Amino acid sequence: MPTITARSQKAKITITLNSDLVRQIDQLLDSPEASSRSQLVEEAVRRWLSDQAQKELERQTEEYYLSLSKAERSEDRRWSKIAARSARRLWEK
Repeated sequence: MPTITARSQKAKITITLNSDLVRQIDQLLDSPEASSRSQLVEEAVRRWLSDQAQKELERQTEEYYLSLSKAERSEDRRWSKIAARSARRLWEK
């Protein structure tokens, strides 16, 4: 059962990992950025969640563009060209 301490606002959990993975985590504890297993696991989970969110955004973006009609794709290309010209003008100044 997770417990939350008022001071840190973190939940304590228990996980079971492969012993090789634990050894690799422990080797990382020698680096100055790592202070504990918990910190390393927390950062790994945070990065994984960020990657998953990015992948979902990419999936939704692809789904959106694949759902466009021919006319909508044509309009999108025109807007892209306008935006590219505007950006070039800004960078050339």
